[in-house]
Amino acid sequence: MTLWPVPNGAAERLALAKGYPFFIPEESYLLADGAVRPLPALDDPVFAGRTPVLAVGSNQSPDQLRRKFAHFPPPARIPVTRAWLADFDVVYATHITRYGSIPGNLFPTPGARVRLSVTWLDAEQLAAMHATEIAGEHYVFGRLGAVELAIDNGPMLRQVHGYVSLQGCLREDDAPVGLAAIRAEGRPYPGLPQEAMLELLRRRCASPLALDDFILALVTDPDLRDACTQRLRADGLPFAWTHLDVVETG
Repeated sequence: MTLWPVPNGAAERLALAKGYPFFIPEESYLLADGAVRPLPALDDPVFAGRTPVLAVGSNQSPDQLRRKFAHFPPPARIPVTRAWLADFDVVYATHITRYGSIPGNLFPTPGARVRLSVTWLDAEQLAAMHATEIAGEHYVFGRLGAVELAIDNGPMLRQVHGYVSLQGCLREDDAPVGLAAIRAEGRPYPGLPQEAMLELLRRRCASPLALDDFILALVTDPDLRDACTQRLRADGLPFAWTHLDVVETG
């Protein structure tokens, strides 16, 4: 399993934890050996033999893709197409990453639509992505059916593969909490930025630490991460989409 390294410095760790889901370009792009390039048309050979995989959180960001695929020798190319997904939103999940963020999860939200991305991965890239997603046992890799995923300058997909946490999402005031950094239309509940969500977590876990110290402790202490995860899951909202076929688990 290949996992990218968490930075050593406190300032770098705090910037990473608070920065999730990182910078996401508004337009589709091609990540070519770490550089962001214009995306060719969908009939270009670069798309041949690749699996379209829905990206809902940091996997939309070239910064995160660079981290995850830094060990790939050139030429390494990943097409990323922007899209709108109807009747879903991206909300906070019920676990904490090893770098101290609360990540995103899909959540069925009738009447809403959310701005997402699709990463087109070859077999080696998909295996590497699995190592960073399902190996942690928080997500499963599955096929979402009966969806309306409108690819920019491309087709409407009725099914797509993606990573979903079956543990559901964080509950606050009997509703999920949207990722403010992910654009959504018709979101019927509040959204929060990552730093505010981490402060909410700190209060829920009754930590006496200041927020930055609490975040740094999450990074260094897996037992604390596990305890906070269990606190979030105790009253989380389930993921309920009947058209999910689980393909692979951790």
